Amino acid sequence: MRSLDSPETYSMDPYRRAFKIAEEFVEDLRRGLDSGRGVDLEIGSAEEILLVGIGGSGIVCDVVAQILSGRGMRVKVLKGYSSCEGGWDLALIVSHSGNTAEAVKHALALLEERIPQAFITSDGILAKLAERYGVPLAPVRGDVPPRYGFPSMLGAVLGILEKMGLMRIEIRCDELERFRSEVREDSPSEENPAKRLALRIAEAFPIVYAYEEVRSAGYRLKCQLNENAKIYCGFAEIPEAFHNDLEALPRDCLIILPRSFREEPDLSKAIEAFTSLVGEEKVSSIRVESRDELEELLKLFLFMDYTSLYAAVLRGSDPLTLPRLDEFKRRNKAYDEILGEAERRLAGG
Repeated sequence: MRSLDSPETYSMDPYRRAFKIAEEFVEDLRRGLDSGRGVDLEIGSAEEILLVGIGGSGIVCDVVAQILSGRGMRVKVLKGYSSCEGGWDLALIVSHSGNTAEAVKHALALLEERIPQAFITSDGILAKLAERYGVPLAPVRGDVPPRYGFPSMLGAVLGILEKMGLMRIEIRCDELERFRSEVREDSPSEENPAKRLALRIAEAFPIVYAYEEVRSAGYRLKCQLNENAKIYCGFAEIPEAFHNDLEALPRDCLIILPRSFREEPDLSKAIEAFTSLVGEEKVSSIRVESRDELEELLKLFLFMDYTSLYAAVLRGSDPLTLPRLDEFKRRNKAYDEILGEAERRLAGG
């Protein structure tokens, strides 16, 4: 098992590259905001918004949907192939590569329906469609694997919505950098909560339990452990999981609980009862000090990303490549058909 406190560990590829990208989280978020703020959408009011994305892009959509829903707006997130009919005022299509088949399929359908759209992407077919059909586009960082483009994409979507007057974004970047210093690789394990959690994950079956306020952050950890560390991780929402998962928890499980300052008192009591039942040694709560909803989520995302990278180090996994996913895309005929149709549209066929 590699030492998490050895500088030599982080000088080796691929970890050197992965941690370098993680170091740029806050700057990528800032640049994404600037990109989104540069998008002009000539539409009237936007009270019903459709968000399209899958994987890391889908988590971006989840965060934005949570924030907008709290402002009384009608918001829907699409992560599959099936269409979603409705009188949408605006659709935001999020795909890091611009070649995500599910996102491209919805973009084509929405063009047919003449629903106003904006694309958030680094390149690919979406960028070509934007140029061909005059769809506003917020470019994001493209020199990283898609999941590492998360802060850039999130910033771009938030910037677009701020430019439209749908929200006001106040991000304390200095506070985010201060928090990152607590979890970055040169912070020793005894002072670094992300390293300590990764060490526990390496010796257990991790399961993330999350409630509505922090669901997106909890799901981000599940996905990052899958993709960066190549660790299978369970995920369930609470309190629902307390009524079913409880009876089937593995003996070696570690329940990871992201917590919010907005946690309801009844939920706190339920978590206390659960912890007393399964044992404190099987539960790890994650709390961050924050002044608002967005800052809390951003800090949790930073925490989750670093935890997954430390778990990758401990497992000896490559946190930059996804060989099975690449092979899946090659075998998935639906991808060929959808992207082929998009190419025909672009060629005027």
